[in-house]
Amino acid sequence: MNRLLIITGVLFYLILQTNTSLIAQEDSISHYIQLYNTVIQHDSAKIKELQNCYDYFTSKKDSTWMIKALLGLSDHNARKGNYSDSYTHIWKAQDLAEQYNHFTLLYEVHKHIARLYNVFDKNEEAFSHEKQMLQFAKLAVEKGELTPKAIISCYYNFTLHYRIERDYQKAFHYLDTCYTLAEQMSYTEKQKVYLDTEKGNILMLQGKINEALPILLKAKEHFERFNPFYLTIIYYYLGSAYIKLEKWPMAESYFRKALRNIEVKHAHYDTKAECLKLLAFTLNKQQQYKEAYQLMNESKEVNDQLFSAKSNQNAGLLDIKNNYLEELKERDQALLQTENELAHQKAKSLQYSILFVVVIAFFIIILLIIHSRQKQQKFKAEREKQQLEAMHQEEKNKVLFEIKNKELTSFTLQLIDKESLLNELMSAIKIHASENKALIKLVKLNTKHRIQLWNEFDRRFIDVNKNFYDNLKSNFPELTSTELKHCALIKLHFSAKEMAQLLNISINGVNTSRYRIRKKLKLEREESLSNVIDRY
Repeated sequence: MNRLLIITGVLFYLILQTNTSLIAQEDSISHYIQLYNTVIQHDSAKIKELQNCYDYFTSKKDSTWMIKALLGLSDHNARKGNYSDSYTHIWKAQDLAEQYNHFTLLYEVHKHIARLYNVFDKNEEAFSHEKQMLQFAKLAVEKGELTPKAIISCYYNFTLHYRIERDYQKAFHYLDTCYTLAEQMSYTEKQKVYLDTEKGNILMLQGKINEALPILLKAKEHFERFNPFYLTIIYYYLGSAYIKLEKWPMAESYFRKALRNIEVKHAHYDTKAECLKLLAFTLNKQQQYKEAYQLMNESKEVNDQLFSAKSNQNAGLLDIKNNYLEELKERDQALLQTENELAHQKAKSLQYSILFVVVIAFFIIILLIIHSRQKQQKFKAEREKQQLEAMHQEEKNKVLFEIKNKELTSFTLQLIDKESLLNELMSAIKIHASENKALIKLVKLNTKHRIQLWNEFDRRFIDVNKNFYDNLKSNFPELTSTELKHCALIKLHFSAKEMAQLLNISINGVNTSRYRIRKKLKLEREESLSNVIDRY
């Protein structure tokens, strides 16, 4: 009897301990899920908490929540301008999502990748991922994992793509598709606010300000109450609209609000340089030249920092992508090795069976054939590896060259913008502040600074096109140094108007220079000067 009581007591204790452990584990999981939801919805600064969530779900081998945490880390790093870390997390998320073939998470992964490609102005790559988004969204909706709202989101991204491409007809086509689906799903007016905002922006870009402005102002009221992170974009759109209306104080007010929101909410940092530039433009129109000049310089500094960051991130992206491909390759090799080991074991068993029925000579012949095939496979694999390495190196060199060309073009365009603004400022100073010695001195200093900017342009151009000047000069020794400089701008495909602004000469002067260059290059009438210069 006593023994039975002891056994019963022990069993009761074990059951109690097991239940306590399960409850504690469920409480822990619930805690981290709640922490994830809190951080993802409210505070972009709490990136450490997101990392803790990822580490916890990794320890529990919960792939779904691991992917969600990685998506959160990618999104929050992108908001703060840490694009390299953002790419690292998103590639990990894609790897996991593809392993488990989870349609909903694959939809989210491709949405984040498309956003990051858009940040780097890689619109075609972004559009490719947006198309994959639509495929996975439809599959997830069919399985009941997502609602049809996901399909609206995909067509909304198509709208953004064609708006960026300035194909407003197609942009409105997909926006109308979004509205049609929204009506079918009984969307409220509040749920349509992002669609309305995009509609207002496209109308504004088309110059239909009177139609766009009421839509954007209504959207502003919504986001001020429910989503202050998106206010930066709304303020930017409104500032741009008031510029088109030439209402400079209103435009100034909204650009200042946009910049303040960037600093407070740590969101949409990639719009800061453009906001500073347009704010400087509005101040210049209001004859506040000193602050306009300062803001223009600040815009250039922010743009240089962001472009430099993007260039570095692009280089980092290639490494990350290569690492991702290498991981896939290693996994395939591991699977292949396992299959080879199984095949080898079967072959050995077969050989042991054959030993009883075949002669030694035939066995030796089989071994020789196997050895010969292995040698051929090894040689083939080595050759394919060398070809793959050469292809990767060529691709890497091509991407680096594109990055440098983009950097050079961006620098030259900034130089054109700065020259244009300086000319306006100088004209305004001569009219309104001709006796102000400090401003006159500042103008002279900026005139000297132009020479330094041209030297910087030459340095960057030679870095990208190392033998351009030498090759052109050796083939056409009659070209002057000024004409060589014009050839460099022609190689970068700048228009006559842009060249005139940059060189501080008239458009007729540019056309005259192009005519002299054509004559010295002995080109026929039907030959393109730009195509000929591109060969060098």
